[in-house]
Amino acid sequence: KWRNYLPRVGISYFGLKNTNINQPDSQYNDIRIQLNQLVYDGGENFHEIESARLQELLNNQDWNITKNKISLEVQKAYLKFLSNKFKHSMLSKTLDRINKLQIDSELESKSGFNTELERLELESKIRDIELMSLKASSSIRLAEIDLKKQMNLPLTVKLIPKDSILEDYILFQPSELINISEYLLQKPELKKSKLAIENLRTRQEILDSYWKPKVIFGGYYGKNINGPLPVQNDVFGFNIGLQTQLGSTTNQSSLNSGVQTDGTGIQRIPGFGPQFVGRGENAFNSTNFNLFDDLSYSRKIYEGQITLSDAIRNQRNLEITLEAEIYKSLEKLNESWQVIRISNAKFYQNAEAWKTALLKFDRGFMKPAELLNHESELLRSLDDLCLGYSTYIESTYELAYSLGVSNEELLLVRKEKSKGNSIFNELMKSGYFEVSSKVDKK
Repeated sequence: KWRNYLPRVGISYFGLKNTNINQPDSQYNDIRIQLNQLVYDGGENFHEIESARLQELLNNQDWNITKNKISLEVQKAYLKFLSNKFKHSMLSKTLDRINKLQIDSELESKSGFNTELERLELESKIRDIELMSLKASSSIRLAEIDLKKQMNLPLTVKLIPKDSILEDYILFQPSELINISEYLLQKPELKKSKLAIENLRTRQEILDSYWKPKVIFGGYYGKNINGPLPVQNDVFGFNIGLQTQLGSTTNQSSLNSGVQTDGTGIQRIPGFGPQFVGRGENAFNSTNFNLFDDLSYSRKIYEGQITLSDAIRNQRNLEITLEAEIYKSLEKLNESWQVIRISNAKFYQNAEAWKTALLKFDRGFMKPAELLNHESELLRSLDDLCLGYSTYIESTYELAYSLGVSNEELLLVRKEKSKGNSIFNELMKSGYFEVSSKVDKK
């Protein structure tokens, strides 16, 4: 649009040759360079440039919104993949222990130490854990497919995660001191809405300024000749154009003045055709009124006003929606933190019960099926803990997205290799699960 401020330069050629019967032949050639410069347009071009700038900013905000949305979906898919990977890993280790228990149970059944009912009960518990492992394995594949889809990767690519959801993530308690109104102003969606309103106002100013005239100043210089080329008689002149509009009626007026230094020239008058002019000054004026030329212009103005008012109303609705999303994310975050607190206690209680059961089993005071009951409860509590962790981390990502900031700015999650603060990782590092039983010695 800024190019409209530059002069428009053109080169024109006009040739005429008449070969008539019973009349003298005539020939005319004219070559000239023309220049036209926009002098005043009522600010229309300035507003067009401003509108183009705002549209570019709108496109940038669109890109930011899309980028943030894709980033959030990739992070959520990765968390789901990590969670299922961890659960499957724990179930695989449990299955190894179960296989040893099953071998012992079969030997004891053959020796008559176990009843058929005890054997069937053990088999049922084993099938339950195998079913959990099967579901976890299937969930891994589905999560991996979803992650590849979000990252636009070929499905044949092998993904090997290096993170562990319970061992590498450090979680911090959410803060209640979050200035929502301050963050709300940074949301790309709200910035986009404000830019759209500003752009509509700019477009409306263009429509409302339709009555302002446009003034164009131009000039020309060239040579002509009443005969064959080359041209030799100098010609030059200037013109002033005026364009106005009142309602649906448009007007175009022009003032043209020129000089023919020698010979005879042809002045081309719009609407009247070529006119011969002699040596000296020549001029012509013209005015054209086009009645009912733009009957829809008033409708365009009203439509622009309606569109602008709709955009302002939609912005307010958007603010309410975004604010509600932030509050929902905060509520989900606080709930997830409480779930982790309860899951930690539940996991520790089941771990203590499992450890006690393992000692009783080693001393012969507990049956394999009863030990498997404790194994199953421990796995379920670990599953709940893993789910609580992934839900909390996902909630922090969603909150960061809702606030329009990066995950690091919230200071709710930090990732460090083997530095996770989950109770599972703390117990693992303390050697809590490093117990020797007769099952592991088989």
